[in-house]
Amino acid sequence: MAVSQTSGKTYDSAEYGRLDSFFKEQEEELKKIDLEKSVQYKKILQYGLILTGIVVSLYFFNRLVNKKK
Repeated sequence: MAVSQTSGKTYDSAEYGRLDSFFKEQEEELKKIDLEKSVQYKKILQYGLILTGIVVSLYFFNRLVNKKK
């Protein structure tokens, strides 16, 4: 039983190039999404730290004002 030389081969020789470019494009899009998520996480962390600093400052200011009375 002879197996054909074209058995299992892709008939479109440019298909590998298109698949490669498609995978590269998908990888770039996923990297952009990851970068956007990273920026959002950093912003949330930054605002959280600012809010914590404000709350702590108000607490100590309140204690200082009540201590003088």
